[in-house]
Amino acid sequence: MDEVKDKPEGITQAKALTWRVILAYLFIIAVIQPAIVYNWLVNGLWGLAGLSSWAVILLWVGLTRRMGSPLTSREIFAIRMIDSAGLMYTGYYFAYILRNMYFVNSEIAKLFGLQHEVPRFFSPLGEDFLRVSLRRTFIDPSWTLPILICIVLPVLFTAIANYILGLIAFSLYVREERLVFPIASWDARMMMAFGERDLSKIRVISLAIAGGALYGFMTSGLATIFGRPMVPRLLIDFTGILENALPGGAFAFTTDFLAYAIGFILPIKYTAAQLVSSIALYFFGNYYVTINDLWPDECKWQPGRGILWNFNMSTIYFWNSFTIGWGIAAAIIPLIVRYKTVIRAFKGIGRSLSGGGSAGSILFNAKYLILIYLAIAATAITIVRTLVPGFPIWILLLFTIGMSFIITLLQTHSAGIMVGINIPYLRETMIYFSGYRGLDIWFIPPEMMLYLGGSGITQQILQASMLNVNLKEYTRIYFLLVSLGLVGSFVFVSLFWSLYPIPGHAYPYTISGWPVEAMNFWRWQSWLWTGYLFRREWMLSGFGLSAILYLISDFVLHDASIPIAMMGGMLTQIHVALAQFAGSLLSMAAAKYIGKKFWDENRGFIYMGLILGDSLVSAFLLLIQLVNRSIWLMPY
Repeated sequence: MDEVKDKPEGITQAKALTWRVILAYLFIIAVIQPAIVYNWLVNGLWGLAGLSSWAVILLWVGLTRRMGSPLTSREIFAIRMIDSAGLMYTGYYFAYILRNMYFVNSEIAKLFGLQHEVPRFFSPLGEDFLRVSLRRTFIDPSWTLPILICIVLPVLFTAIANYILGLIAFSLYVREERLVFPIASWDARMMMAFGERDLSKIRVISLAIAGGALYGFMTSGLATIFGRPMVPRLLIDFTGILENALPGGAFAFTTDFLAYAIGFILPIKYTAAQLVSSIALYFFGNYYVTINDLWPDECKWQPGRGILWNFNMSTIYFWNSFTIGWGIAAAIIPLIVRYKTVIRAFKGIGRSLSGGGSAGSILFNAKYLILIYLAIAATAITIVRTLVPGFPIWILLLFTIGMSFIITLLQTHSAGIMVGINIPYLRETMIYFSGYRGLDIWFIPPEMMLYLGGSGITQQILQASMLNVNLKEYTRIYFLLVSLGLVGSFVFVSLFWSLYPIPGHAYPYTISGWPVEAMNFWRWQSWLWTGYLFRREWMLSGFGLSAILYLISDFVLHDASIPIAMMGGMLTQIHVALAQFAGSLLSMAAAKYIGKKFWDENRGFIYMGLILGDSLVSAFLLLIQLVNRSIWLMPY
């Protein structure tokens, strides 16, 4: 990538972390983070309908401009980091351990008769539970182990491990493979446009934001206010029509324009590969499963199920296994075939992005970073083995060290060409193939055993390099945000709990939703051992086909990214893959009729502006609903 280059040493740079950025962090911790947690406690919704740090950035850009000293690109980047570092969502930390306490002390837990197997490090139990429920405080000795094991150590280990894995992936996929990273790169260009006050680009972005807001109002806004949108966002399902000729096959398309807009910035060859694999699995693959009567007895296909049932159930029972095998091959085979590139990437980990001299080279030395990663993994494995002595150590080594690395490569490679992917049920995969039947392993936080955030770090570092943010300053900001997230979660969840009991009538979802989640929590452990979720033969088939396709793609088509793009389709519903492919076609048409130069310079701004405008409307509507649901608690 042209934007990623080494910066000469000795050049003085403006700081990214300034007092104005600190004020933005405090605003998020004091206002947005509590609203997000409250929304979950009341509505059971994760996040605030797409509200991102860009809303804060736009607010801060306006305020600082009126003060006569607009934000710089680096300051905007520092604020933008709150999304990828998770500051908006770290408020869930302490809310989740309250939910854990409910899970293991509820009537549902007693119904399953497994309370005696719940370890003390997961939640206060018995008399401890009664005491902390009455006092409604985390300042109690019975909370020491749960907070340490379920929050502090996982957050610390994942922060360090993900950071190191992100540096490795950056060196491999940005410096060596020079992948495009379309979403992260356009996001950085948008920060640059506002920071440099490029009026021509800001004008395009502003028009796109206005267009997205208008679209959001005509769809979500009018539907909320009047119950009927002017422009509906519909899923047109043709599955019922196809069932007579192709039982089990599914097909649909969506009328949501924003699902198409992302195709503006995605290469058409990859959206086409993604669409082919999605159709292959969920159209022809499900037809094959159905006519051969492969559906398990507990979940038989029937006409009229529709595409959503079709996708969800076939993914759980068949294609998840196939995709895991496919992904492992897609990550491992390139490491073998392109071993020289991998060696260069490891040697280049410590190259400073913005100078830094010898101190920077020592601080980010590849050997030391890898040793730190191995030390973190070894410490985590030791703690898990101490808490769960019977769990096989070989599976911990394989997943904590190996699988974390492999999945980071998969996610980063995918984000480098299209959109980042997430492989579901990895912890369940680890437990299933360990053969360990004890219940205690289920109470270990997955973050203690798997580190899956390295791809986000890679994209942050890419953006830092594009905006000339020093790697050491990025590192300081990253770990500062991790620390602030922990503190903010403790303070505001404690406040919510002190005001009203949790679960309790003041937080409706804790009464209506937590019992359902508790039932699923206790049922899941027994269902896993039915063997439906992980099928070895499907995994081996996926691995073999992926390996063959990689070799063909690399040596014949000279594009090793095609198997990764196809894997994205295996995790994507047909109507989404179709929309992204159609968006890529629209992008080609727009370049022809609007002008290639203008379109290539602005298509990402148009996409991101549309998404931002729509998300702002959605967040505003949700905030209104939250306020309305809170009023009934007032004493009048």
